[in-house]
This record gives sequence, structure tokens and C-alpha cells, in this order.
Amino acid sequence: MISSRIRKYFWIVGGLLASLVLPFSVLQAQDKPRSLVPPLGQPTTTQQDEVAPASKPTLTPPSQKRVIEGTRIDGSVVVQSLGGLDPASVGTLTTSNGGLGPDMWNGTAPERVITLLQNLPVSSTSPEMQQLFRRLLLTAAVIPQGTENPTDLIILRLEKLVEAGLVKDASELIRRMPASALTPALDRIAVELLLLQGENEQACRVAEGKQTAGADIFWAKTDIFCNLVAENMARAELGLNLLDETAGEDTLFFAIFDRVAGGTAPLPETDQSLTPLHFAMMKLSGVAPSFSSIEKAGSAFLWALAMDETSNVNDRYVAAYESLAMGSVAAELPRRLIKQGAFREGADEMTELAQIAAFYREAAGTSADLEKARAIGDLWAAGERDGSYFTAARLSLPLLSGLTPAEYGDKFELEALRLSLLSKETAAATSWERAVRRGALRGNFEERDAARKQIARADAYMLISGTNGIARWNAANFDVAAFDQSEDAAQTENVGMYLGILETFGDPVPEMLWSDAFSLGQVPRFGLSNQVIEKNLERAADAGLVGETIALSLAALGEEGPGLASTETLVRVLAALQKIGLTEEARQLALEAAISRNL
Repeated sequence: MISSRIRKYFWIVGGLLASLVLPFSVLQAQDKPRSLVPPLGQPTTTQQDEVAPASKPTLTPPSQKRVIEGTRIDGSVVVQSLGGLDPASVGTLTTSNGGLGPDMWNGTAPERVITLLQNLPVSSTSPEMQQLFRRLLLTAAVIPQGTENPTDLIILRLEKLVEAGLVKDASELIRRMPASALTPALDRIAVELLLLQGENEQACRVAEGKQTAGADIFWAKTDIFCNLVAENMARAELGLNLLDETAGEDTLFFAIFDRVAGGTAPLPETDQSLTPLHFAMMKLSGVAPSFSSIEKAGSAFLWALAMDETSNVNDRYVAAYESLAMGSVAAELPRRLIKQGAFREGADEMTELAQIAAFYREAAGTSADLEKARAIGDLWAAGERDGSYFTAARLSLPLLSGLTPAEYGDKFELEALRLSLLSKETAAATSWERAVRRGALRGNFEERDAARKQIARADAYMLISGTNGIARWNAANFDVAAFDQSEDAAQTENVGMYLGILETFGDPVPEMLWSDAFSLGQVPRFGLSNQVIEKNLERAADAGLVGETIALSLAALGEEGPGLASTETLVRVLAALQKIGLTEEARQLALEAAISRNL
């Protein structure tokens, strides 16, 4: 997938974030309830004298910092301790809106929390991994005592969010920070996040006065930018003349300044990395950064381009599709850009993403079910060729939802069934399940036999997802040969993956079926795994360490997700998540693996 090409550049964003963040808290209206976390800029002595409800003594010692969850303040999470506010515990998610609980790090040493987060993979291939990744980083949770520098942990969480392009989530996390916890590094992160969002005036309010506060040349250049925003050219030019000689290494900054000032200086053709300040200055000057420079800079910049209403619609669509693959934008954005004309002409001669846009328009523009189904199938096929099958599925959901479940040929019904399950559209899935079964009643013997195998596969997807439909597990009538797809010898392992998943979720699998599966002929399948990660995963799950188990599960699956993990690794991850009560999430990962391997 196109998105995979940018992962090697994520370290660039992580580097700039090692210094990024701003207090973009805004004052609440006076008629709203007061937060225990004071508004940014307000002394912490004004906080209310309220404490969290007591936790179990064995889980939370009296001196432990506490998390108060509630929806009284815009659904916010309030963090408080008996001795002060712990910035590392701040979060935006509670158990009421997807959070993993205030005790998710209970039993995990603080230095291990940092190690776990440092090793979190950013996946563009697994929607469920993206959800777990986001929940892990945004949950308000007590950090065990002993953290040497809580700011390091909050910065690490922000770095990971930005690496995944979750700019809005990172911004909201900073907004929840108590004023007393803000540091120059956090201020810089916040300023750069605001610049990526086009909030120039707010960024300049945060940066005001900081150009003289230290030796960081970032603040001096930001002051120059802010004078340009304020149309104070004389002060901007003075600031440029006073820049330290090391600023001469930033040739792109000087070239963009010349453009803003009305000059025609060419932008340097170097390998210099694009920064949020460059991005904001380019927008100010009317110079559009090349898409390749945006893609190289990372997912946060792709998100910014996708959200920029002034940019070219084709570039915005590609950036939005890439961001959808990362889970940082809703599918409605690329859909809207397609409607606005992204790649309206010549899509057949362009990239797979251009063809996806054309197929979407074609499917949306017809009321004939057969034509609509054909165009949707072409869209899915283009996504599969591009390596973005799950992203194409997200994009196409309204089209599929508007299609009457019926027999459309070429295995369309089975694909519609599994993608409906992936999207948690259970009612649609059960309708497509019936459509698959109807196909077994028609045609000659060979056609009915092929349809029987389709039914077995449909049953497998239904049982893996846990959806209540027609399918029932019956070990006595299970035929392993239904999963022997002769066109790919490695597919014979799929029956083992299926049986392993069933066992993990509590369905009985007799030894005879494992023997039958072996008789198909088993070709060892290449799959990603790591013994060290998996041993740590089993230990964490057995001990009930929620945060640690989730972090290690993500690490075990890796960037490529459940589809490329070894079957043994996949089953271990599913079992570990079950042990900590995340059965639904485990089923979703199992479903993704089954779809990716074309079970």
C-alpha cells in the first residue's frame, strides 16, 4: 500500500516532536463546571479539593496518584493526586468512552511502561490494532510511582500519536495537561501541532515572548513567522537578520521567507526535512509543497494536507486515503473529495488510488444493483492490488450498505459478508450469509459443490466474528477439504489457523480434525514472530496486566498486522487478549487475519 512507503520516515516526526507542544487550552465558559485540572496559565492552587473514589487497597496504595473519570466537563478526564497533579496520567479516554481503565498500568514498573510504548508499532494494515493503539495512548491511567520524569512519558505518548497522524488526538491530550506541567519541549510540540492544523494565530499566542527565553532557534524562527502573519514585515526582516548563524543550515526557511515577502527565490532541491513551520509558511506564501515532500515528512503532514481546504483536490484525496489507512481521518473525507472531483479524468491510466476514486463514483452513480456490485468489486480489487484492501472496504461501506443482498456471481456475496463483519454491520452480514447459502441450491453438481465450499468459508467468518447467524460449529461434520484452495499450496495452513482460532474462543476441536488437516499436506508458511515478545506477552496476560498485555500484543503482531503474523503468534495474541477481557477485540483481530489470508 502507498502508506507503507512513508513508515521509514516516521522518525523524522518523532525527532521534531522531541521538542513539540503548546498549551492550547481555551478558557471554558463561566457557566460550565470547573475542572480539577486548572485552565492553562492558571495556578494549580485554585483546583478543587476533591479526591477520587477509593480503589481496592491492593491495587492502589494510599500514596498512589488517582484518576477521576467523569463526563461533567465536556467528557473530560481529570487527574489528581493527594500530592499534586501527575502529567503522565492525563488522558482523554475513560471507561465510558473506550478507555482501558485507570488501573491499566497497575503492576507494571514505570520504566517498563516507557519501553513498551517505545516499541509500539504503527500499523496501516489493521483497523483493530489502530483502535487498541489509540486507546492505549489516550487512556487516563495511574502511572506507578517511580517515574523519574513524567514529562518524558507524556512526550513519548505524543510522539507516537503524531507518528500515526493522530494530530487531533495529540492536540486534545496536550489541552488536558495541567499548566504546572508544561515545559518548553511541550510548548514546542503544541505550537507545531497548531501549525499543522492551520491555527496560526493561536500558535503565535503560545509562542509570544519565547524567542528570548532560551537558545532554541525554533522560537526565533517562529517569532519571524508570527510577524509575517501579523503583516509586520519590518520586525520579521529584523528578526531574520538577527538569526544565529546556525539558521543558515535551514535554507528552505529563508527561501520560503523570500516568497512570503514577495520574492521569487526557488525552493532548494535538498534532502532537508519538511517541518510544521515550513508547512505553515508555505501555506502563507501560497507555495504548495510537493506531495513527495509531504509523504516523506510523515503521517502528521499527510493529515495536514488532507485537511487543507486550499490544496489541490487530487493531492488531498491521496493524502486523505493514506490517512484513512492510518485511522487518522474518517472515511467521509476521501468520499467527499471524490465527489468534489478527485481524479475525475483519466483514472484508467493513473494509480490504483485514482482508479478507486473512479470506481467509487461509478458505483455511487448507478441505481442498478448489478452494475453497482460490479463497480464495488472492482474497487475492492484495486484496493487489494494496492495493498489497501481494508481501507478500500472502509471507503465502500455506504455503497455496500445500499446494495440488496443477492447473488451477484464471482464470489461477491462471500466478500460482502466478510467486509460487513469487519465493519461490524451484523444485520447486513446475516443477510449476505443467507445469500451465500442460496447459491448452493442452484446449478449442476460441480457448481453446487463449489457453493458448498463457499458456505463452509462463510460459516468460518461468522463463527470467528462471534456473530449470531445460521452458522454453527459442528466438529463431527467439519470437512477440512473445504479450505484446501489448490491454487496456493500455502493456503492449506488456513485450516490450522481456523481451528486454532476456534479453540482459542472455546469451541471444541477434536484431535481427529488436526490429523485430517495434516493429511491435506502442510507447507510451512512464512510469518512474523518473536519469541522474546511472546514470552513476555504470556507472562503479562497471566498476571492480568492490561496495559502491558495490549502493548505486547501490538508489538507481537508488528506493523504488518495479524495477516502476516505467524499462526502461532496470532493464536497467542488472541489468547492473551481474552485473558484480560478483550474478547471482542481478539475476535476482530482474528477476523482481520482470516480475511487477509483469504480463508
